Formats: sequence, structure tokens, C-alpha cells
Amino acid sequence: MKRKLELDISEEERRYNRLLQYLTDYIYTVNIENGKVVDTYHGPGCVAVTGYTSEDFQSDPELWFQMVQKEDRKFVLKQAENALAGKEDEPLIHRIIHRDGTIRWVKNSIVLSKSDGGKVHSYDGLINNVTDKVEAERIAKINQEQLIQADKMVTLGVLASGMAHEINNPNNFILLNAQLFTKIWEDVKPILADYNQKNGDFYLSGLSYNDSINKIDQSLSGIVEGSQRIKVIINSLTSFARRDTGQLDYDIDINKIVEKAIIIVQNLIKKSTDNFHISYGTGIPNIKGNPQQLEQVLINLITNACQSLDKRSKSVSVITAFDKDSNKLIVKVIDEGIGIENDKIKYIIDPFFTTRREEGGTGLGLSITYNIVKNHKGMIKFESEPGKGTYCEISFPINS
Repeated sequence: MKRKLELDISEEERRYNRLLQYLTDYIYTVNIENGKVVDTYHGPGCVAVTGYTSEDFQSDPELWFQMVQKEDRKFVLKQAENALAGKEDEPLIHRIIHRDGTIRWVKNSIVLSKSDGGKVHSYDGLINNVTDKVEAERIAKINQEQLIQADKMVTLGVLASGMAHEINNPNNFILLNAQLFTKIWEDVKPILADYNQKNGDFYLSGLSYNDSINKIDQSLSGIVEGSQRIKVIINSLTSFARRDTGQLDYDIDINKIVEKAIIIVQNLIKKSTDNFHISYGTGIPNIKGNPQQLEQVLINLITNACQSLDKRSKSVSVITAFDKDSNKLIVKVIDEGIGIENDKIKYIIDPFFTTRREEGGTGLGLSITYNIVKNHKGMIKFESEPGKGTYCEISFPINS
């Protein structure tokens, strides 16, 4: 009977251990005396999750805490303090640094063991490697955010197209009438000149003859030029808002793309700097690509450059060129803005990374820019120095 009972217990233990293997990657046990940790044991499964053996943890009691990502240590410490105090806690998901230097995400669930008096004498930590799950959730979140952003852009495109149509109608009316009055004025001027010669100086709307002639000439010319400029902006906005086919086989004149992008962000440029410079290269071959997507790239880069300026005297420059040696089209956007710290420059194309979170930055602009450039088989690089500005260069291979 005793033998049978021993066998039953042994079988139950094996069954329990098999179930634990499915539920968790490994278990560590913390023994407590008088409210203090006296011993910790990490099960053999710790090697697969952390890269360290049970013996490594045994010889260095601080190893586990040292492995935790610095930003997460306060949460891990709080979880351990709650366990020592006998408080039940929710599982904690945090980062650790694997022995090979990579970051892993683990789910740490603590199960308390208490004496009859209710004091904690030990607790078990159930560790699950959830790196793949966290990464999948991160990618899903990025995709969701980009879908939301894309949906916003489509909605904005529809609104912009509608607004462009509404603005275009009265603007055409203004332009036609301004041109008509310009022709009438040209016919009237000789009559007024003849009257002035025969009768002497006279006044129009409080201005002398000579002053009024010049003023009316300037006013009519300004109305016509302003209306024509509105027409150019509306046409550019309508073109940019048009639904993107996604095709990358259009013939692209990069100078025209830059010109259209500048028209769209012209207002931001004027608000940001008195020193905007554009240098269009000559003899640049066309490339194959998507004009709307490349416009978006230039709009994003110029917008970022303008928003980085802290003084109107600081400059933004856009340069296009053809590098014959590498057979590549080059576009540079250079600013004298606040710059980016060395430890952050490598993250600027990561989704959701932004130095302008307080101002409403989403951190998607440069991520989208990078993906567009990559889809066009191009490259993008950034160089920056805090207080001195940022240099951005994109390059595209010329189609053979």
C-alpha cells in the first residue's frame, strides 16, 4: 500500500512538472526568513530564456536584477517588495538583457507560499518568454497606427479636394475680372493722361494723378499675380490629394516634385525662416517612381526642417543633384535647427519615435518617409549635431 502511494505521488509530481513546462518557461524560487531573502534558486530552464545557467545565478545573487532593463527595474523591485510583504500582485511584463546582449520580454508571475500564521516563507516566480508576443503586438500597433494615419490622409485628401474646388470657383471669378479691369485700365490711362496734360494735376481717391496711376497699376498687377498664385497652389494641392494608385512606374522629374512640395509647405516655410534656399541641379535624369509618395517624402523632410528652427534667422536648404560617379539622384535637406542628440539619431526612423511629443508629434512621419524611400530602392541618411542642425540626404538609383 505504501509502495502504491509513493508511486502515485511520484506520478503526480511528473504530471505536475509536465504541466508547468507548458505553462511556463522556467521557475525561480525565493526563500525568505524574517522578511528577508536568504536564498534564490533559478530552474534549469533559465538558460533558454536568459542565457545564464542556474549556477551563474547561484554564484551572483544580484545577476537577475542586473539583467533587468534599467527603465524596468523600479517595477521589478516593487513586485519583489510586494511579495516580501505578502501582497498578491498582478503578473509583470518587463524587459531583460540576454547574455548575448539582445533584449527579451518576460512575463513574471509570482506565487506566494505562506505559513499558517500568514507570513511568507517563500515564493515562486513563473517566467514566460513573451518576446514574440510583445513584438507581434508592437507590429500590430504600428500597422494599426499607420492605417489610422493613412485613413486620415485619405480623409484629408477628400476635404482638400473639396476645399480646392470651392476656392477655385471664386478665384477664377477674381482672376477673370482682374484681367478684364486691367485691360479697361490700359484703355483708360491714355484718356487720363490727356486730361492731365490739358487741365493739370487732379486727384483720384485722394491721390494725385501720378501717384494714383502707379498705385492702380501695382494693385491690379498684385491682384492678378496673387490670384494666379492661388491657382497654382490649388492645382498642387488637388494633385497631391488625388488618390494614390501605389504604382512606382511613373517618370519622375525630381525638380518638379520638389517644386510642388515647396508650394504646399510654402506657408510653413514663410512662418519659420527668412533664409530658405533652393538649388535645382541641372541635367538630372528622370527616375521611375510614384510622384505623390515622393512629394510626401519632401513635404515631411522640409516640414521637419522648418519645425526644428528656433530662430527665423536660421536657414533651411534644399538641393537636388546628379552624382555621375554613383549614377544616383541626390536630394539634400539641410537645416540649422536645434539638432538631435547622438544617442537619439539612430532611432529617428523608428515608428512612434519623436522629439516633439509635447507639440503633437506622432513619430510616424520619418518612418513613412523611410519606407517610401526604401520602396523606391533608395537610401536615406541623417547627420545631426545638437545646436547646429541636421543634414538629410536621400538618393535613388537612376534607371538604366
